Amino acid sequence: MRFVYQAFVLAFALLISPLAKADTLLLFDLSGAGSTYTFSLDSTPPIASAAAGFSFTLNGIDITIDDLFGVTSGMTFFNGARGGGVSLLNIPGGALDLTGPQLYSGSETTPSFGPGGPISLTDSAGAPFSLTITAAPTPEPGTLTLLATGAIATLGSIRRRRRTVAHT
Repeated sequence: MRFVYQAFVLAFALLISPLAKADTLLLFDLSGAGSTYTFSLDSTPPIASAAAGFSFTLNGIDITIDDLFGVTSGMTFFNGARGGGVSLLNIPGGALDLTGPQLYSGSETTPSFGPGGPISLTDSAGAPFSLTITAAPTPEPGTLTLLATGAIATLGSIRRRRRTVAHT
């Protein structure tokens, strides 16, 4: 029975490993005009809508403002042909429209972000903003699989020991 259990745990680990996927989580730190806006996105975020060659929009992004309170906002990222930059759509005081370089690579339907910065942006009044994008540490799929396999094996050993003690 022990051999069957070990074979089952090994088969599970081998089957689940290809299914695990680690997206890189990026931390965005935007500061200017006396405020700091912090949010995180996957390196390849799911888009809500796109206008080819112009922009794409993300919905439901949690933004922390000045480390005091958070809001949920939509964001539109603009292509370099439009002037680049980003708009935070639903923040206190209305939208924050920032122009500057294009912040993503790829197309509007499959955008990709990478670490970088500081990136200079300006609002509609000409006030300077600075954006820094850093990679957040995320566990690798192999690490998660190893953790899950170890937990299953440990639980199985505890169960087997309890069953052995109950029979004696």
